[in-house]
Amino acid sequence: MIGSTFAGLTILERINHGGMADIFLAADAQDRRVILRVLLPEVRTDSRRIRQFKWGCSVLTKLEHPNLIHLIEHGEQAGTLFAVMEFVDGSNLRERILRADPYLKANRMQMLVGMASGLAHIHDHGFLHLDFKPENVLVPHSYFPKLIDFDLAVERPEKPKRIETPAGTPAYWSPEQLNQEPIDERADIFAFGITAYEMLCGKKPITGNSIEEILSKMADLDHNLIPLRQRAPDVPAAVERVVLKCLEKDMSRRYPAMSLVVRDLQK
Repeated sequence: MIGSTFAGLTILERINHGGMADIFLAADAQDRRVILRVLLPEVRTDSRRIRQFKWGCSVLTKLEHPNLIHLIEHGEQAGTLFAVMEFVDGSNLRERILRADPYLKANRMQMLVGMASGLAHIHDHGFLHLDFKPENVLVPHSYFPKLIDFDLAVERPEKPKRIETPAGTPAYWSPEQLNQEPIDERADIFAFGITAYEMLCGKKPITGNSIEEILSKMADLDHNLIPLRQRAPDVPAAVERVVLKCLEKDMSRRYPAMSLVVRDLQK
């Protein structure tokens, strides 16, 4: 598709090839850069993937926040589903962590507040993200984070509800998700805690040589969680308290709302 025109856009280069869609850098009629997400040919007859793609776009149309990726338009051309989003000039948080980006530390409070504010907006507007992790946080040169990928989002239940088909990344699941128990926004709050911990010290709070070992340790979180400041002594004690409260195994001891996480981070 490089050099061709699609949905009124000129395709410049392919940025990423995912399991469901290709991600392209493109230019619109005014030569402004945008991101084009196109459903892969091999899944265009997969009804589940089609629903996921459309649902992710539908969720984004109901959200508008500086810390969320902005959806410009979405639709279908020649039988191919696509979405056009704002261009964010930067890598994702996973890549920043892996290369021990020194500027990440310098901007860590802006990152934490931005990610928490984005999740709070999602919850306040009636959804759970359910796939919050470093790969789904874009970090531009301004270090003003943008949350992406809403394909696995669900409507926020009024009270904890069991999800029929667990989705997302198990390493970022809350204990109640691991146990297939009813969940609410506190599952996202737990995933935020893991991501924040990982960003602040370069390691997940729970590690292992296999996913089975990680999940086993997560099941006994109280005994296996290494305090954040033991790994990163320069992290303020107040920030550690926020992160560890997000990581409470018992969901009743966790923050009940993401807005409270934002409040405490901004103190």
